[in-house]
Amino acid sequence: MSHARARQAIEIKLMAWATARPIRVANFEQEFAALPGETYLQAYQLPGATTCRYLGGDAYEYTGVYQVSITCPAGQALATAEALVDELSALFRVDSELSRNGFEGMVTEPVDQGPTITESATYTVPASFTYRGVADQPPAGA
Repeated sequence: MSHARARQAIEIKLMAWATARPIRVANFEQEFAALPGETYLQAYQLPGATTCRYLGGDAYEYTGVYQVSITCPAGQALATAEALVDELSALFRVDSELSRNGFEGMVTEPVDQGPTITESATYTVPASFTYRGVADQPPAGA
């Protein structure tokens, strides 16, 4: 399934950037506990429709939205999260390539900051972008 390959292409890029900062990314596949006062990221893929525009059915087109939520401790300046949104905008520029194991795609819409979500001990600033890509359809019976 190429939504999985799209996610992998995005996560490889995101993890390399986060490791270099360093900032941790909470991964639902691993146990994660935020440290006191820590700013961290949570990432989600929101797959869209899969289409086939080709008469022979040779390739499928995959679209979706990828969201990175920046969670900061309450009391930390909003400028911290906004600076991270700017960095994500530079990392995932429109038309930047997303490729992984036969999936060839790109970022199609710029990173967009969503509304701040406040809680008692933290606040979260979501940032998301749209991707689109094509992958060959697996042969029948594969």
